[in-house]
Amino acid sequence: LALGLALGGAALARCPAGYVDAHAHLMAVEARGGGRLEPNPAGASQAALRVMEHLGMGTLLVMPPPFTSGQEDRFDAEELALATKAHAGRLYFLAGGGSLNLMIQQAVAEGRVSEELRARFVARAEAIVALGARGFGELAAEHLSFRPEHPYIAAPPDHPLFLLLADLAAKHGLPMDLHMEAVATDMPLPDDLGRPNPPRLRANIDALERLLAHNRQAKIIWAHAGWDNTGHRDAALCRRLFHAHPNLYMSFKLDKRRGLPVNKPLDREGRLRPEWLELIRAHPGRFIPVSYTHL
Repeated sequence: LALGLALGGAALARCPAGYVDAHAHLMAVEARGGGRLEPNPAGASQAALRVMEHLGMGTLLVMPPPFTSGQEDRFDAEELALATKAHAGRLYFLAGGGSLNLMIQQAVAEGRVSEELRARFVARAEAIVALGARGFGELAAEHLSFRPEHPYIAAPPDHPLFLLLADLAAKHGLPMDLHMEAVATDMPLPDDLGRPNPPRLRANIDALERLLAHNRQAKIIWAHAGWDNTGHRDAALCRRLFHAHPNLYMSFKLDKRRGLPVNKPLDREGRLRPEWLELIRAHPGRFIPVSYTHL
């Protein structure tokens, strides 16, 4: 399904044996040089291939994490295009986390979308497509900070630039990969988190549904099912949203370090919980295969 969404049927037929990781970050693309971060696409892609061979992985989809203000010198489509070019059929990329996400954050901070910013946003999205990206990502609507260097990022999922990107994604037949902690109602920040997170989190599920309804031709991948840090993203919520929105897809993130145990798909013995098994059986074509990986 990940290849069907992001690569197309022809690429799916050529997919080598092995499983697909549809959400990975090539963190080795950042190599320090002269006091600043420099892209290292060749080193990153070679590291990825070594790990893929070790794990028996057939195909890897890589993308930048969602960057925000102060991270403008990181990487995006240009670096990832170089990193994947020599390994077509094994490595593909999504982009926008290092550029489009920054523009969305700028618009949120300014409280408006100027004509100049809108034109720059469209031009950048089209440039990402021209560079060969197989989707837009990773984008952030509610990204919690878990350590000092880890940013807090928030933007309404129905922000005008998210809606605009949904139209562009539909136009090009490419998916959007969205990072968003589920907040069903306004709530205090979880006790184990602190600054730079705000003291309260705003509800965002209704806004996510407005994004999904805006353009039914836009495929939205809501990343990290099973990695719930608010207590709101349970199987029941996923089931309701699947029923209401045929253009919604999800990818799993299984992380022992964080996430509330009550909403993890696996119990402490590693068995799939009945409510998640029922959900997967009811919607087998709506889950993207993923083994969340940093390389």
